Amino acid sequence: MNNFLTVEQLINELAKYPKDYKVLVDGYEGGFDAVLSSRIINVEYDETKAWYYGPFEETDDVNTKAIYLISTRGKRV
Repeated sequence: MNNFLTVEQLINELAKYPKDYKVLVDGYEGGFDAVLSSRIINVEYDETKAWYYGPFEETDDVNTKAIYLISTRGKRV
């Protein structure tokens, strides 16, 4: 559990990015996951996706930037 970001670490991580970028996380199902790190991604929005898919998709074709919080989703730590 030592590699999970604390509030202070997350604030410092997000302070590196432009203030107007959206922040995205993994979606689907229940429970909670810890945040490990972040990175900038290009995304497009599609509101017609089924509810169990997040409406954002990573793409190289669109230049809408977002911050992706990388979590422990699906990983046993």
